[in-house]
Amino acid sequence: MEIYNTYIHGAHNIQGPHRTTSAQDSSAASTRYAALQDDIQFSDEALRLSDLNSSNSSSSSGIRFDLVNRIKTEIAAGTYDTPDKMDIAVDRMIGRLKPR
Repeated sequence: MEIYNTYIHGAHNIQGPHRTTSAQDSSAASTRYAALQDDIQFSDEALRLSDLNSSNSSSSSGIRFDLVNRIKTEIAAGTYDTPDKMDIAVDRMIGRLKPR
């Protein structure tokens, strides 16, 4: 990934290094910066992975997207966490902490 047209400046005092500009200066600056556009390019591998995730195909990735999407919906609705699920989770956690 490549990102162009970025600028980062260092720390400065509380008043800042920026001067007060007039409306005319401000208008000229906004026109000058409006012409700049960021450009981003993704590698072929990133695009392939994005296509894989968006197709909801679990055959090659092992991810069950239907299950993931259902759980996301339940979490958003506030219905995912139930007392029974919490009991199971706590029991499993305690089981992992016990010495064998």
